[in-house]
Amino acid sequence: MTRAEQEPELGEPKQEFLSELHRRRERRERNRREDDQSFWSNVGIMGAVGWSVALPTALGVLLGRWLDARLESGSVFMVFFMLVGLGLGCYIAWRQVAEKI
Repeated sequence: MTRAEQEPELGEPKQEFLSELHRRRERRERNRREDDQSFWSNVGIMGAVGWSVALPTALGVLLGRWLDARLESGSVFMVFFMLVGLGLGCYIAWRQVAEKI
């Protein structure tokens, strides 16, 4: 009897969750087997994470400064969009790191 025949029928969200867990476990095991985490590979990951945070933050600052100059509003938009860019960059970096691990 196969594994699929033994398991009861699960709902679609549970099935997606279990398949995501299975995919992550396989990726983690493959990374452990291959163990190709060289120094330069780690440097590349750190660089990608750095750019993932820096670029949205810088774009947020530029957009905010442009809006502040147009609307003569001090630095309200710059601070707002800088924080939005920083939050977005951290989220993107977190997703990249979670994918690599």
